[in-house]
Amino acid sequence: MKFCLPKDFKFGVASSAVQIESASYEDGKGMDLWQYRYTLAPQMFNHHDTDYGADFYHKYKEDIKLMKELGINAFRFSIAWSRIYPNGPDEVNQAGIDHYHDLLDELIKNDIMPLFDLWHCDLPYWVEERGGLANPEFIDWFVSYAKTCFTEYGNKVPYWSTVNEPQCNIMAPYAWGFQPPHEKNIKKANLAGHHMILAHFKTVKLYREMGFGGKIGIVNHFQLAYGATTDEKDQAAAERDMDFYSYWYTDAIYSGRYPESVLEYPYMRDNIPENYQKDLEENFVKSDFIGMNYYGAYNIRYTKNDVLDYEIAPSDSKDVLGFSPNAAGIFDAVNLAVKRYPGYEIVITENGQGKKKWGNYEEELEDDYRVACIRQHLRGVWRCIEAGYPVTGYYHWTFLDTTEGTGGGYEPMYGLVQVRFDKEERTRVPRKSFYYYKDVISKGYVE
Repeated sequence: MKFCLPKDFKFGVASSAVQIESASYEDGKGMDLWQYRYTLAPQMFNHHDTDYGADFYHKYKEDIKLMKELGINAFRFSIAWSRIYPNGPDEVNQAGIDHYHDLLDELIKNDIMPLFDLWHCDLPYWVEERGGLANPEFIDWFVSYAKTCFTEYGNKVPYWSTVNEPQCNIMAPYAWGFQPPHEKNIKKANLAGHHMILAHFKTVKLYREMGFGGKIGIVNHFQLAYGATTDEKDQAAAERDMDFYSYWYTDAIYSGRYPESVLEYPYMRDNIPENYQKDLEENFVKSDFIGMNYYGAYNIRYTKNDVLDYEIAPSDSKDVLGFSPNAAGIFDAVNLAVKRYPGYEIVITENGQGKKKWGNYEEELEDDYRVACIRQHLRGVWRCIEAGYPVTGYYHWTFLDTTEGTGGGYEPMYGLVQVRFDKEERTRVPRKSFYYYKDVISKGYVE
């Protein structure tokens, strides 16, 4: 059976500057928080810092040539904030500006549409030195940075995302402690998240005022949750997990409110800025699309605790970063989002599956598990479109092997293209999944 996707469908790949650029100390780039912390703790990256990567900064023309061979018509990437503003909110680095012009020109020359994130995890270190996102001045710093990017690239980039995965940029560093600055302070996390949401609204408003005809939204990780049993408490716990993990930021950004089921708990209710609802109502600006990162689903069960009275039930089905793959669930995730936020275009901004190195480089080219992942998820995307849901694109994570910031370092393999990190030149070799995705794109359907 052929599952045909629309002719104007965006087949893409996704990555981010901090994860594949390298060149962390070149051309006036400032220190970012990942770079700073992992220089001090290089074991996070197998005794290398973020400079030891795929070197996309220097090899982007070679890589875009490979993208052209793959046949994609869209590439999601991020601008490194610390390349544009390396040392503070007032100093613009022209070399950084020029680099992204060159990158964008190369993409456009090859008929590859750019979708650019303004911020994908790599917070400039100078922001953290000044109090990070907990400092209300962050809002102005971010909007000023966005204005510079819009001024420079607004006529080249038709799709913008303000922030990638607030859970990674807010909860992971400030509440859960497994990303820099490694804090466990829910009050600070909620304050930081609130400032990020206000920065998003002001950035969207600015983009519209500047008169560009493109689209702007935000990218969130939609982690699907099912009740571990049919028991009412487990079912309610699963809904609460979705409200906390997937909907906390998206409700605020797309509906102007925080989820009530989460606010019922002192853990969040007593640790949120006092005038949060007034802030949301006064600053709310409608976005153009929902960016959905989807990696799977979890079974959730009720348990009494001091947080939100639930936990993830044990599962043997996990990938290298702990995600629990569930291809069928992509339909459920889109269905829930469409019903919760009607009227928004939906873009699958990330989806993929990774493994740790299990053998040698030649053996690792045979990534049948990734072929199955792409096939099954694109079937799910087809079902969404057949149901009338406005899904306009699918971006595979990722094009090149990358560094993963949850402590995986350079070993998790997510790339359609293998990067041989043992070679100084970082040799690229397409995997089996590259040729499978190429075939799907050229035909316009998945079987």
